[in-house]
Amino acid sequence: MPRKDSNEIYAGVDLGGTSMIAAVVTAKGRILASREASTEAVKGDWAAAVDQIADTIQKACRKARVRPATLSGVGVGAAGAVDIVKGVVVSAPNLGWSDAPVTRALSRKLGVDVHLDNDVHVALIGEHALGAARGAKNAVAIWVGTGIGGGILVDGRLHYGSRGSAGEIGHMVIQVDGPICGCGRRGCAESLSSRTAMERDVRALSEAGQRSAALRIMDEIGKTRMTSSVIQKAIDETDPIVLQVLARAQKAIGVLVSNLVNVLDPELVVIGGGIAERLGDLFVGPIRQFAYEGFIRQSDRETVRIVTSTLGDRAGALGAAFMARDRS
Repeated sequence: MPRKDSNEIYAGVDLGGTSMIAAVVTAKGRILASREASTEAVKGDWAAAVDQIADTIQKACRKARVRPATLSGVGVGAAGAVDIVKGVVVSAPNLGWSDAPVTRALSRKLGVDVHLDNDVHVALIGEHALGAARGAKNAVAIWVGTGIGGGILVDGRLHYGSRGSAGEIGHMVIQVDGPICGCGRRGCAESLSSRTAMERDVRALSEAGQRSAALRIMDEIGKTRMTSSVIQKAIDETDPIVLQVLARAQKAIGVLVSNLVNVLDPELVVIGGGIAERLGDLFVGPIRQFAYEGFIRQSDRETVRIVTSTLGDRAGALGAAFMARDRS
């Protein structure tokens, strides 16, 4: 890779199913400024989303006192399956997109090179460079949010597979004939343990009996979604429904982790996303235990570390900026 000028500035965008973060980042990974925006209003309309991404980057640049035209590159991590060669979001169920030529459209708006990858791929790039996966050669990332995304690191490099679609961890089927997933199939990990799935189950249990404290908290603070902060408040109130749903989701993720470890044998599994960031080991601890119980090789199971992301909500934007740096 050509040596980069340490004075170069990049922008990284973490584009999720409900929100985005754009950061202006130095070549060494120092965040100069960042801005956030909701993606709820642009679901199903990738062209409107490109306008919003450009606007959010420009606002971050103004905050950092950097002209967008002077950026050395822009990286975007999108929630879904992407074609990194064509710069197209092939399928993003949680955004309602298919075959969206994000790279070309955003490059035209900003006048700089734009690079695209999956959102958890870029989060893993960030964690590998500066976070929990630093120094690891073989690792798996699982991000729990609106959906469940994943990334796989093999010999220090992202693994894309033969068609570039490796890492769709959230769509591994772990319960045949389970709930319908956003992808249209049944029993995917995402349909059982994403934040969206947890909210669905909390609402269903509340309708069948005692109303969950989480729904009351949502009403009190004006939330329309069961966010990580709502889940934490409900746990603090010992809401039995949320605790039941959370435990079920943790077991499903634990099964997912054990399956991945049995197939890939990584040295490290990093779990991120809003719930993991907010709850820490309260969320990841039970997942770790369920996962260890499912390992085929039990003798030295704890040498496989199962840890929480250390970069939090900065991982995706930082990783996207590093991706742009390394591919420009």
